[in-house]
Amino acid sequence: MNWEKKLQSMMEVKFNDLQSQWKEIKDCAQHRINNLFTSCAFTNGPDVEIFEKNFSHWNGNKYTIGVSSGTEAIRISLESLNLEGEVQVYTSANTCIATVFAAEMAFGEKCNIHLIDHDDFFLMDVQELEKSLITNHKKGHNIIIPVHLYGQCCNMSKISQLAKEFNSIIVEDCAQAHGCIHKNNKKVGTMGKISAFSCYPGKNLGAAGDAGIIVTDDLELADRCKKIRNLGSEKKYIHDIKGGTYRLDTIQAIILDEKLKHLDKWNKARINVAEFYKKNINNPLIKTPELSPLCKKHVYHIFCLETNKRDEFTKYMNEKNIPTIIHYPIPVELTGAYKYLNQTNINARRKSKQIVSIPIHPFITDQELRYICNVVNSF
Repeated sequence: MNWEKKLQSMMEVKFNDLQSQWKEIKDCAQHRINNLFTSCAFTNGPDVEIFEKNFSHWNGNKYTIGVSSGTEAIRISLESLNLEGEVQVYTSANTCIATVFAAEMAFGEKCNIHLIDHDDFFLMDVQELEKSLITNHKKGHNIIIPVHLYGQCCNMSKISQLAKEFNSIIVEDCAQAHGCIHKNNKKVGTMGKISAFSCYPGKNLGAAGDAGIIVTDDLELADRCKKIRNLGSEKKYIHDIKGGTYRLDTIQAIILDEKLKHLDKWNKARINVAEFYKKNINNPLIKTPELSPLCKKHVYHIFCLETNKRDEFTKYMNEKNIPTIIHYPIPVELTGAYKYLNQTNINARRKSKQIVSIPIHPFITDQELRYICNVVNSF
């Protein structure tokens, strides 16, 4: 057996490594969880408030509201705006479909979706956004939902300028970008009127199940979000507005709070992995991701490659025991749920056939990295 085959037989590369995250927080988290089963404050308990305050301090927001999922974080954020009449929503054509679902759930039949194609960095193309705003901004309220995809931030300078010019509200989708910093030194989630994070387990800051975060500097919006997540009630049995059961479970708050203590270190490790890949992947059939000049800190939730031979590449990687995932194989406009939009975004459609993500997480070893790079280069 040659060296490569021997190494391949020994190697069990993980796309993500949540077990190692748990090992780092286990002692502190279990102590707090044990105390929780003594206090029985399972919903909206003190640990939820502790996490919310800590996240506000870490991200630079006045208010944080923990909710049950990233999808609900977007939906509640939008619903808290309390808009009447037609609503024009402008968001990325290559986002996770949850972004669009959340907007429609928030506004119902008065919601009009405008999918904006992406630029060279897989981020909202601001020129295409401007064209769409020019065409549609007079038809009602305008909401721009920039999606900070794969771990880097959109062109928030231009988006903020367009929002002001076309009287639009910015609601940031930060689901894949916890800790990402714009060139203006602001973290994602601090540049919109209200912003949403997903804490799905595989995210940079992930729970042990579904969870989400809303952040804002607007006290009125924060209070509305707190009511919406809790049956429209801030005080038991007093329901000033309509809402639902979208609270953040206390157990998830504990896990997120403990992971938050390690997040900067874990993000730095992700950046180091990405830099190793960029330096050591040298295959003319494979393109590594580019860093937007407007992104000061890319936190690499995903390391997305491009290749015109994706099917052959993923098959080859699988044979070498290296997992791959496609984020996302079907553009929103081509899904059965949204074909009726009758929109065509050329980049989103073309790139969806070329993109493929390889393993990246804080615990990947140097040996694994060298092995992955050698395999990619040998394709």
